[in-house]
Amino acid sequence: MKRPTVGIIGLGPVGSILAAHLAKGGVDVVVEDIAKELLVKVRKDGLRVSGIRELAARFDKVVGSLAELAEFEPDIVFVATKACFLRIVLAELKSVYKAGMSVVSFQNGLDNERAVAETLGIDTAYRVVINYAGELVSPGSAKMNWFQPPNYVGALKSGRYTTDETTKYIAEVMTASGLETEEAPDIKGHVWEKTILNSALCSICALTGQTMKGAMEFGFSRDVAVKVLEEGLMVAKADGYDFGEDALDRFTGYLKKGGAHKPSMLVDVENGRRTEVDFLSGAIMDYGERYGVETPVNMVLTRLLKALENRYLKKKS
Repeated sequence: MKRPTVGIIGLGPVGSILAAHLAKGGVDVVVEDIAKELLVKVRKDGLRVSGIRELAARFDKVVGSLAELAEFEPDIVFVATKACFLRIVLAELKSVYKAGMSVVSFQNGLDNERAVAETLGIDTAYRVVINYAGELVSPGSAKMNWFQPPNYVGALKSGRYTTDETTKYIAEVMTASGLETEEAPDIKGHVWEKTILNSALCSICALTGQTMKGAMEFGFSRDVAVKVLEEGLMVAKADGYDFGEDALDRFTGYLKKGGAHKPSMLVDVENGRRTEVDFLSGAIMDYGERYGVETPVNMVLTRLLKALENRYLKKKS
């Protein structure tokens, strides 16, 4: 059996950290991004990870389009772009997709794996819930700020959540590379948990400029975060995922441990980029409407972020 070839779409902090770990672990990796300066740097010097991990990896397969990526016939493709670009990536990937290619959503947000399956017209799509975070230091260099293992991987097969040989391989190869990962027969439960936690602080920090620690230390912003948690937990329960009577305390306690880091949504706002709010607070709001659960705080945060986005994206266009 030939060694699987792994493609990674998107070399932001999450994709860069994944690519560096897998390549350093001996995996045959093809990396893709559209940023020309970044591609030049990676072809010349590879990728470097600093912070809580220190490692560097070189790549002999660095491409600037999905058509070029497909020429290497990857067995597994991780889509590691921001969730807000998933549909764009999938539309392009559809034109070069080949039977037998396993596509993994390696992103934030609800139902990305369903979007993969529906857009590509495939029976099985994969999803990883990522429990590490970082930031770009410079082209080809990412800082890993924290990792709370494990990550989780699961499959959506014929509309049902499960695991299979591919999830087993992904868990094994990521763990062997230093990114501890476990299989999850119902990955959506982990997706809900991550989405609720992300939604509680991302929008607040993006709107106020606070770090995660700052938002939880200041009473007014902390109160809003707790309300976001309450709404998210109610909607998840309506969708069949009950995190228990002590969930609010546990989730709040988790957020209080957050460091003085800027969530990626704040970084996006500071750099005038589109955010993932539609896949976080916006997704909770949409699910709430589906089940008749009111989510006024998530709704307000989503609307405010969309208004802020509209202002700066309009200036760019």
